[in-house]
Amino acid sequence: MSKNKQRKAKPIRKRPIPESLQGQVYLDPRYDTGFKELFDSESALKDFLDGVLQLEGDDKIKNLTFTFDKTITMRSARSKKVILDIFATTGTGRFIDIEMQKAEHDFFTDRAVLYKAFLIIKGKQEMERTKEFQALPRDIRESKRYELPETVSIWICDFDLSGSRGDEYIDEWALYSRNALKNGSAAPVFGKNKYIMISLPKFKKSESEVSGSVDAWLYLLNHAGDGKELPHFGNEILEEALERIRVDNADDELLTKQERDMVTREEIDTIIASGIRRGTEKACAEACAKASAEGRAEGLAKGRAEGLAKGLAKGLTKGLTKGRAEGIDILESLGVPANLIEKARKIVAEKAKESPGKP
Repeated sequence: MSKNKQRKAKPIRKRPIPESLQGQVYLDPRYDTGFKELFDSESALKDFLDGVLQLEGDDKIKNLTFTFDKTITMRSARSKKVILDIFATTGTGRFIDIEMQKAEHDFFTDRAVLYKAFLIIKGKQEMERTKEFQALPRDIRESKRYELPETVSIWICDFDLSGSRGDEYIDEWALYSRNALKNGSAAPVFGKNKYIMISLPKFKKSESEVSGSVDAWLYLLNHAGDGKELPHFGNEILEEALERIRVDNADDELLTKQERDMVTREEIDTIIASGIRRGTEKACAEACAKASAEGRAEGLAKGRAEGLAKGLAKGLTKGLTKGRAEGIDILESLGVPANLIEKARKIVAEKAKESPGKP
């Protein structure tokens, strides 16, 4: 602890620390509430982003505004919205989305691309609302009809990302030309569209191996939930961030919110849906193969077709049951507290009661 810094006074609580947080030194920042408390500081976000974006000297972020849980809605035949964990804008007009993703689920890459599409459109709208843009002559504004701002999506994932090689824990996605790559050029076709994908399980550095601010932040994210004191690596900004997520410094509301938000309804629905899809596909394949074999044994095309139809129906029913159970198994494997597992079971029961044959 720095000589000039004092720890926050312990809050007066009316309720005991929730069971799932007892014995913990810090709120686990891999969950929603702890993550936002950790980065609830302009200096913390600047330090993290400068490191991840590899900005040095004059290129470092000087001005930054941010908000949590930014809802962006697109109007069409059916309105669609996404909620960004952290939506940030730099003084140079760069728009950034930072997402903490605890659990892997089906169509994760699709989700990352969808969020980026919303971020690009939001950035375009914000760019054209600036005083600088509005002050431009009309013909200049018209010439910039299709100009887009720089947008960066940062996904911090608590699971191994498919496609990452060896022990590499940070990957960058961009738009590339196949022909240019064949000719030895690795420069993106459109440098203003960037994804930075971080796989926390692949970050295996020990305390002594940590080097630089990015490593320090990732070490904190990986180990804050271990239940012990963490080093701040001489970084006062990171030291202050650790104090913000210290359980002893959290009031009743923050502790309750951390426990409640460890897995949101949306996460539960997504994971259960993934389990249902996998369970259904497997059960359908098994049932259809059996029915098809029975149909062939009868030697009748009609019998085979009817067998397939019955097998598919049976497989769907069986698959939904198995899939829902698999979704619960996934949650349990994540170490989700018992009260949230029970919440997930109730959601599954509600879905089964409302629509037995549908996910």
